[in-house]
Amino acid sequence: MKTKTTDKYFCDNVQSYKDEILKAKCIFIHGVDAFQRDRCYKFIMETLVPIITPTSRNERGGALLNDGINTFLFYGDEYATPDKVVSILNTLNTISFDMSDRIVSIRYFDEIKPEAADKIAKYTENPNPDTKLIIVSDKIDARRVVYKTIIKNSLHIETTEMKYPKDLKFWLNKYLKDNKINMDSNAIDFFSEIVELEAHTAYNEIQKLQLFVGKKNFISVDDVRACTVNSRKYSVFELQEAIGLRNKSKALIIAENLIENDENIIMIIASLTSFFFNLWKWNALKNKGATNYDIKAKYMGTLHDFIKEKNINYLNNFNQKQVDNALKHLYICDCRKKLSYAEDDVLAAALVMGILGGGRG
Repeated sequence: MKTKTTDKYFCDNVQSYKDEILKAKCIFIHGVDAFQRDRCYKFIMETLVPIITPTSRNERGGALLNDGINTFLFYGDEYATPDKVVSILNTLNTISFDMSDRIVSIRYFDEIKPEAADKIAKYTENPNPDTKLIIVSDKIDARRVVYKTIIKNSLHIETTEMKYPKDLKFWLNKYLKDNKINMDSNAIDFFSEIVELEAHTAYNEIQKLQLFVGKKNFISVDDVRACTVNSRKYSVFELQEAIGLRNKSKALIIAENLIENDENIIMIIASLTSFFFNLWKWNALKNKGATNYDIKAKYMGTLHDFIKEKNINYLNNFNQKQVDNALKHLYICDCRKKLSYAEDDVLAAALVMGILGGGRG
């Protein structure tokens, strides 16, 4: 069956697969983001359970994952060996006593040993017509025959993760549209920049914002600042990128966030010093006539091409004088940290302002 990649960065559009979910005898959910996998699995169960029997639902209306009659749940780490996986196979092949369809779920499938996993893969080639098998896995090795077989014989739903702010912005715009929420364009941009690139956090933050604005149903940039400004935990590498792109406001936000999350300012200084030493070296090569292509090809080692291109962008944003200025302020910040009682957040802000505050000249 054709692989279904869920709605670009989030699993919301798994609902559009409803007909295929109802028809499929085997469903394979795969993705590294546990929150998205769980949401996807939950929707599938809530789609399937009502067609089995009303008794398979709990008192709150949620699907029962393991009632021992119509739904069965197994964990791969507990049934990892060939002798134990037989229990799963027996459940898959047994006819229910009331002749109703059943659902058998296997979670943490990647924990099952190869020989045992092969038995499950073989089952998918000729599944019991009265049983639905749902396999949920984190990491997979697509080169292995077991996964090739399962994917070929299943509705394969792959959830993808967010890697960049634009990914979060894509999801946010869809969420706002689906839920009929108005949000200022500046607020959308700000939310996408400061919220953690992680599904669970993003969902929590937008729902928190909805509660915050209440009945007015409009989210402003001030609302985002009030509710979410400290939600994301940035990395020093993101600070490097913000400084490299000369984005002063974002660099200040990240620097403050790093200190609030107990990042050692000496480590920040060391990382930025290494960053600017590289820019100093590459600027010196440019001043001797080296082109950007020469620098990427000969002087950036084994870095990925994507990283090399980023470094060239940073290099174009800092001339030799500006690099010298940055190294001077890093030295000053280091001395102030070691010789005074200045607060780290003050030092970090002064460092960013010292490096970027003078403009491009």
